[in-house]
Amino acid sequence: MHVSSQERTTITEQTTAGFRRDLDRLSPDDRASVVETLRHSYDLLRVSPHSFFARAQRPLPIHLKGGLNSSLYSLRAGREIRLIMAVDDDPVFGQTLVTLFRAVRHDELERSYRSIAHLLYRNQIERTNGAR
Repeated sequence: MHVSSQERTTITEQTTAGFRRDLDRLSPDDRASVVETLRHSYDLLRVSPHSFFARAQRPLPIHLKGGLNSSLYSLRAGREIRLIMAVDDDPVFGQTLVTLFRAVRHDELERSYRSIAHLLYRNQIERTNGAR
């Protein structure tokens, strides 16, 4: 199915200080991988959101109160780098808001993801079996 440019969703990117700091610390090759991953991912979000979400991962389950879903995801950018981002649909303005939180090494992903989830959702995360 062909999607006309008028029907394509606008992607609005926001970056956090943490993401910008992480990006500055990456090698030129890793930085290029991040840029290419984001370009390709934004193209998918515009024309085939289902394909984007098939690639995006949630390294840890986040159960929010009231049955709400987390918009926090991670994407692989090359062999070692993982991007942590929130992807929120804004149908009123016909856009998808992507907030880039971190660009971390794969071995730092779970810790960083958990930390961002707690910052974003504070008291909205359901506790199960005493888990935090």
